[in-house]
Amino acid sequence: MRTSDSLRLLLLAAIWGASFLFMRIAVPALGAVNTAFLRVLCGALGLIIVMAVLRIPRRFEGKLGWAMLLGVINSGLPFLMYCLAARVLPAGYSAILNATAPLMGVVIGAAFFNEQLTVSKVLGMVAGFVGIILISTTGEGVLSHALILGIAACLVATTCYGVAGFLAKRWIGSRGGLDATKVAFGSQLGASLFLLPFFAFTAPQTSAANWQIPEVWACILAV
Repeated sequence: MRTSDSLRLLLLAAIWGASFLFMRIAVPALGAVNTAFLRVLCGALGLIIVMAVLRIPRRFEGKLGWAMLLGVINSGLPFLMYCLAARVLPAGYSAILNATAPLMGVVIGAAFFNEQLTVSKVLGMVAGFVGIILISTTGEGVLSHALILGIAACLVATTCYGVAGFLAKRWIGSRGGLDATKVAFGSQLGASLFLLPFFAFTAPQTSAANWQIPEVWACILAV
């Protein structure tokens, strides 16, 4: 791997890891559903701007529906699960559990998508699980019913990520492919529509004062 690739990977990991800190701040004020919905909505709006600036044609070649469905699995459900977990888990725990996503991909691929389970993949899984267990057991968190539910929510999210990777190949890649920006926009649009009914129910129940906290909106925009 080139040094530039390693630096990009580290930067991406830092950005992704910081999202759990932002969720940990926003969720107590706005709630899990509201935070998850605003996250994907801002993502969709941001991608519209990106597509306009880059002058990317808005032709989806019949794949918009598939991209939207993929977004429910790859964004809507996982982001909601992570926001639910943020109510009870420290941000560091969620970030660590997020590292199980590639491990879930290996297991799901071997179990349901005829992916070959090689020695290197098995060793990678073992190393990953050992690392996660080592890091997570050095904290001060006390195992409780709420903590277990939070961990379960994170694992549901990473399972969705594992499934979505293979579905993206089947629904998008095998049908001729699609520009990554268009896939991302379709995904965030689908996730927004999926979470919209839940948001419409929970938003009126959220305190008006909580909607007016500048730090919370800063976290929503950052995430």
